[in-house]
Amino acid sequence: MTKMMQRLIKHVTHPLWMARDGNRAMLRHIRHYRRGEWCATVEALEASQRRNLGRILVHAGEQTAYYRDLFRRSGFAPSADGDREGFGELPLLTKEIVRDNREGMLARNVPREELLQTSTGGSTGTPMVFYRDRECIRRRKGQELFFDRWMDCDIGDKVALFVARVHCPPGMSGWKARLRNATSERLLAFDPYDTSREALERFYREYRAFRPKIIKCFPNSLVVFARFLRERGYHPGRPAAVSCTGENLYAHQKRLFEDVFHCPVFEKYGTFEHGVIASECREHRGMHLFTDGALVEILRDGRPAAPGELGDIVVTDLFNFGMPFIRYRIGDRGIFSSRSCPCGSPLPLLEELAGRDRDLLVAANGDLKPGYLFVEVFNKNNLPGTFQVIQNCRERVEVKVVPDEGFGEEHEQQIRRHFAGLLGEGVAVEIIRVAEIPREASGKYAYVKGECA
Repeated sequence: MTKMMQRLIKHVTHPLWMARDGNRAMLRHIRHYRRGEWCATVEALEASQRRNLGRILVHAGEQTAYYRDLFRRSGFAPSADGDREGFGELPLLTKEIVRDNREGMLARNVPREELLQTSTGGSTGTPMVFYRDRECIRRRKGQELFFDRWMDCDIGDKVALFVARVHCPPGMSGWKARLRNATSERLLAFDPYDTSREALERFYREYRAFRPKIIKCFPNSLVVFARFLRERGYHPGRPAAVSCTGENLYAHQKRLFEDVFHCPVFEKYGTFEHGVIASECREHRGMHLFTDGALVEILRDGRPAAPGELGDIVVTDLFNFGMPFIRYRIGDRGIFSSRSCPCGSPLPLLEELAGRDRDLLVAANGDLKPGYLFVEVFNKNNLPGTFQVIQNCRERVEVKVVPDEGFGEEHEQQIRRHFAGLLGEGVAVEIIRVAEIPREASGKYAYVKGECA
């Protein structure tokens, strides 16, 4: 390596260079969480969460029109010390409320240029546009890297991503991006849209040359690649860990990943609205909740569920000051654990999730397509309604729609056009308008169901 190249690398990995890229705050958050004082004891955790809750509640009541009016109507007086008296009586926030009150939920004291717009369908399959402030995103990065450390992954390690494009960081190509990746994450992204044998062979060669330290994935996306590797008898090397989020991780998927990649498999609970909320540790006894970033409630029939009792997950985001989410019904269901973890962390445990279910669909040519690709069709086009996609045979896909006002023939044509691009012209797309899409018997909302993969 030449001296000039050494000086360049030293320059771009210097913290001051990172500050120009907006990463100094992120590094500060990472150091704070990794020092561990905030979670040394249960009491320290609870005190830190109370402070964060008090700040977001007071801020929301003073800076947003929606929460100012809601608190007044509910007779709720937010306290800076995080006192939760009356908090549990506040009405739950839903995706419908966010869509109808988006402008009123934006904080007046956060400049628009500090807000980043995004959208999600979540567990109901209904698109929703919302905003996050930049500082929130930096804090969440620190939160994610805190959990990554449990998997022997650190900032700067190589990461293979098997997720939807919307979850990939922007600007992954070009020389500037390559220099930035030298200071944070070096990424190789799998393209879930192209799962032909030629594309999988090409990506395998890139993967072998890249040699990632960790794999981060939506399970159904990694299943496509893992099955290909096993069928071909390829040996991809051994990363430190496979980190799964965004979908339920099933036992057969975990066994497949362990068999193909020969490394431990960790499950995280993350949502597009709130980032990584919880993660498994090396003991794999449940997922530890990141209490500094989110206050998680589990409700059963409107009351707090007891440990071991299944209920609806409700999240108060403690980081997003640009557009606060307070008592947000995410659409997932879960169970709090009554056990402590042998790892010694005082972070509480989420014992089980039962709320997200995306499946694999099969294209006309036999290629496997992860279910979230079809959810993206609804999200990116902001289609008005709630959707469920079902494939019972290779030749036909059924799209159930609970239409919102304004849903029309042009939206049906959008769905058919995008689905044809994903599945090929040989798969018929039937759109059926229904009054309701019920949950599964397990309590899950299966918004993509593939029964012929």
